[in-house]
Amino acid sequence: MEKKDFFKEIKEKHWPNAKKELEKGIDNAKKMLSAGEKQIKQFSERSAEKTRKISLQVKKERLVYDLGKAVATIPKSKWSGNKKVTELRNEIKTLEKEIKKIN
Repeated sequence: MEKKDFFKEIKEKHWPNAKKELEKGIDNAKKMLSAGEKQIKQFSERSAEKTRKISLQVKKERLVYDLGKAVATIPKSKWSGNKKVTELRNEIKTLEKEIKKIN
């Protein structure tokens, strides 16, 4: 009989407070998980932006290399009228604008 009374007393006296504390702990855990999720998303987005920027920079470097090869084969007086040189310069300018947007 004493055991039943003991458990009944614990249930009646201590359980309401323990339950409130458990609920607070659960709410705090949810908040922490939510904050962690936001930080992971931000980190992921920043990483994707950096990766895209690096990709664009590599592409730009390749176009600059191609432009150098094209310019080396044509006389300077014909650079502005050459279709390939003009296309490469325009692509490089477009990439530079995209790279600046990422910053």
